[in-house]
Amino acid sequence: MKYRILIYLVLCSGVSLAQEYPIDPDEIYRSPVRAVLNQFSITFSTGYNATTYSHDLSGYYYLQTDTEQFITPDTGQPLGASFPAYRNWLNDPTLADTIIVNDIYDVPYSPLANPVGNPELNQGLSTYNADSLNLGFKGKGWGIPINLGIRYNYQNFRIGLGMSLEFHTIKSLSPTVSDMGIRNYEPNFKKAVYFSYFLNLGYKFYDFWDYSFAAELELGKNKMGKNFNSSLMSQGMLVNFGISIEKNLSEYFRVIVKPSYDFKNYSINIPEGGGSIQHKNPAFKVNVGISITIPEIPRSPMKSDHVQLKHLYTDPQTGRVSEVRGQPIWKHQNPKVGQNHRKLWRYKFKNRKKMNPY
Repeated sequence: MKYRILIYLVLCSGVSLAQEYPIDPDEIYRSPVRAVLNQFSITFSTGYNATTYSHDLSGYYYLQTDTEQFITPDTGQPLGASFPAYRNWLNDPTLADTIIVNDIYDVPYSPLANPVGNPELNQGLSTYNADSLNLGFKGKGWGIPINLGIRYNYQNFRIGLGMSLEFHTIKSLSPTVSDMGIRNYEPNFKKAVYFSYFLNLGYKFYDFWDYSFAAELELGKNKMGKNFNSSLMSQGMLVNFGISIEKNLSEYFRVIVKPSYDFKNYSINIPEGGGSIQHKNPAFKVNVGISITIPEIPRSPMKSDHVQLKHLYTDPQTGRVSEVRGQPIWKHQNPKVGQNHRKLWRYKFKNRKKMNPY
């Protein structure tokens, strides 16, 4: 099939004439680099992430004073003359002073006193057996992410790599039992920066008008920042499933809205042989952004060229014929018809006052 190039001659009288010249397709230059890059898309997005933190304290005693909160392993025996206590078990467990019961008689009040067998010695310290109460804590955190990804497109399939930087804020965690005098757990930090990297697998399963819908699965790792003691942590794989809803402004440019859900967890090892606590931190996400596919043909070098249909351009210096586009990547450009908008001007919001019927 041969292309035809139209050369318009504008006469002094204002009459335009068109002359057709056949062009052999083999004579049309197309960049091989652009042909390869056109298979890739770049996505940038941000949005809102809502994270739920939860854990239970099975196998531990929970202790609290007026100012602090601790846990100590439940060995199956009543707490003895001395026992270790740990604070900050959500993210960075550290060993507090070992409790020695006899100290209560010899020194001024210590926030860690013997909590069993002698209530008058407690002096504000309360102790709870987490196993008998099914005690745990649950709370919320939220974050603003910055996401960047690149993917390879093959028909309706897509595969790529991505990373995310999240500015995260965490709130206090409420106890899972009520009316027991147990306070909310207060983390020793309020803000954190999370980083994740992942493999993206997707399939575009439906097109409707200029909208596309794709199911996407992300598999990767989540790094929770300096507030978490990585030497004591063991993290499971980050698994995210979401639906990408894409408004195709053109074949190269689309606006995306992606609701998704993170399945993730981690465990914290309590030092000095204190066992391990499992934490769940799944997240619901709604991200909004843009996706750009690198065009396989360049923009016309003529600034006055706004032709909506893809067309041919002859370089006046070299005589090389190449296919170009007259519209920017964010404007709809049908390669066959060339319409810029499906909606007539009379029906557009800009013409809501009906001042111009056309």
